[in-house]
Amino acid sequence: MQLKTRLNTKSSILCVVATLIAQPVLATQVCDFVIPSSQYRIDGSQLQTSPGDRLCLAKGERGPLRVTNLHGSPEHNIVITNQDDTVTTIEYEYSIAIENSSYLQVTSTAQDSASPYKLKLGGTLSVGKLSHHIEIDHVEVYRARFAGLLIKTDPNCDSATWAENFTMSGLSIHNNFIHDTESGEGMYVGYTGHSRTLECDGKSTTVYPHKVTHVDISNNILENIAADGIQLNSVQNNARIAHNKIYRTGLSPFSPAWQNTGIQVGGDGVVVAGNMIFKSGGNGMMLDGDNLTIEHNTIVKAGENGIFARNPAQQDAAQSNGLPHIYRYNHIIQSQSYGIKLYATNTATANAIYQNTIETDGSLDAAQRPMTLSYLNDSVLRTETDNRYFITP
Repeated sequence: MQLKTRLNTKSSILCVVATLIAQPVLATQVCDFVIPSSQYRIDGSQLQTSPGDRLCLAKGERGPLRVTNLHGSPEHNIVITNQDDTVTTIEYEYSIAIENSSYLQVTSTAQDSASPYKLKLGGTLSVGKLSHHIEIDHVEVYRARFAGLLIKTDPNCDSATWAENFTMSGLSIHNNFIHDTESGEGMYVGYTGHSRTLECDGKSTTVYPHKVTHVDISNNILENIAADGIQLNSVQNNARIAHNKIYRTGLSPFSPAWQNTGIQVGGDGVVVAGNMIFKSGGNGMMLDGDNLTIEHNTIVKAGENGIFARNPAQQDAAQSNGLPHIYRYNHIIQSQSYGIKLYATNTATANAIYQNTIETDGSLDAAQRPMTLSYLNDSVLRTETDNRYFITP
């Protein structure tokens, strides 16, 4: 057995814990615990962490890391970061798996601006098993076999995972670099299905996945992504996807070719603003929900529509009076199909489409109409104001 000593003054207790190794803390970085490269698991209940603690990963190459039972507080996150220099995980199925944790931040501290990502993760960074209030920033994720970030708790026979008992809230994902996923999304946040039917205690049981709320995904760079760049689903309200740069998505989409968009959203009360999407394999954006605001985005050379959007009423005639969509100040350039194709039907008030700029190559659709704006039918209530259209052969 090896001795681990708490490295701050909050406790003088010496704890004897298997697989935990005490190391000296360098003056350049204040760490409450240093996690050696040989350690593959952090268990907050064994480590006796407290809100505000800083857990530093020793520099150099390491294997994957499983993180459980780390709970900060609304006032003080627990922080996992690099100790002083770059930490690189070897390429594996996952790099860091976070489970049953809350008010936790994973970040890196750079010593120079030329190399801003001091956590370089060769595999999926996942957040699940009822975790919530998680912040991930200044991290590089590369070569993930599936999604770069995978953030959700799948509903199962444990009722704690069901929608009525759990909401994943408080996600902040910013200033990360995600690239070269092999078969999945850059970010996969929220469960995509409406329900699952399982056999629980010998009985067929339909379970419903949790919602996500209070989500901010901003200032990330995503490049060379196999499926969707950013996929955010099961949104209850209060979500923002802003100022991300997304280059080349849908390089190896699921068969047949689908989930190959730049940004995909499923849910209500989402703002998508200031993003740059270049060369998505399919739609630049695929949106499904009520009360969506899409503004100040630039979408260049989408493989299908610049934006394709619908709402629950379009798929279920029994629904109506959902809050409308707003599309304003977007630049959509040379999409393979329409600039904006809007199928949000029977909304409480008109969808608003104004001051967008759409550039096409002059192609006409089957009805000999310009491929700028397209609507399902007159059940799509809308107002169009001051949109501008350009043809560049």
